Amino acid sequence: MDLWVVASAAVIVAGIAYSYWKQFSFSLVACAVCGLVFVLMLVSDVKPELAFMPHDLVTPDKGYTLLTSMFSHASFFHLFFNVLGLAFIGTVFEERVGPRAFIVLFLLSGLCGTLMFAALRWNEPYVAVVGASGAISGVLGAFARLYPNERMTMLLFFMPLPAMPIWVIAALFIGLQFVFVSGETNVAWEAHIGGLLGGIFLAPLVVKTPLHRRTKRMVSQSALRGLATTPELKAMLRRIEDEEIADVRSVWVEQFLSQARCPTCGSRLRVTKESVLCEKGHLI
Repeated sequence: MDLWVVASAAVIVAGIAYSYWKQFSFSLVACAVCGLVFVLMLVSDVKPELAFMPHDLVTPDKGYTLLTSMFSHASFFHLFFNVLGLAFIGTVFEERVGPRAFIVLFLLSGLCGTLMFAALRWNEPYVAVVGASGAISGVLGAFARLYPNERMTMLLFFMPLPAMPIWVIAALFIGLQFVFVSGETNVAWEAHIGGLLGGIFLAPLVVKTPLHRRTKRMVSQSALRGLATTPELKAMLRRIEDEEIADVRSVWVEQFLSQARCPTCGSRLRVTKESVLCEKGHLI
């Protein structure tokens, strides 16, 4: 294996391991890893070795391309727009599910995208695919599955669009793929659709049941008011009380409970299937 390939793979694996172990934002780590791999590609002739081609699935010594292709990009603009997607969608979604679940969803969705690309392009064994867009599509699909009504503002050619629910953004993304199918482009729409579907179906399996689905039947507004003992918690409580979108309100409840302390003993709170109690057993 080429030394540059080993270096690129080492950067990717180290980034994944660091984020998973330290539980540091993988959205940011992935942006940095993609940038470093792109630099390695510029100073070497390694791009063809990192890209995935359909018949790599039956070539044992090329199996690494299932991973390296997710973090490799064909051009600066290809890299830029994928980093933009991670910054706008990935960071927000990762705050909801945590770095470890996000990493698993990112990698499995990217794999689903790559496998669909291989399945639909099997008769074109020398066509190659690179880019994180299949994995990012999976993040979008998972976001739409778990928090469909959360609203986000997206950019269109650097112009902000009105805030819209995530499920609408996902639907528009699917519509965009039909434009790619009908036109002569180099966009791997197969990987986009495969990643999106992977994210939609895998999200409930990878991410634990959202905290709000367990707590909203156990914690009343009056109980939350009793826990709001600091300026930060009081500010969160106002957001919870003013928020009209259930999914967004649920996220604030999760963050509130993660920072609140037991009014009896001051220890951290934990949520079980039946109740909210502190580490010393006091029921909230």
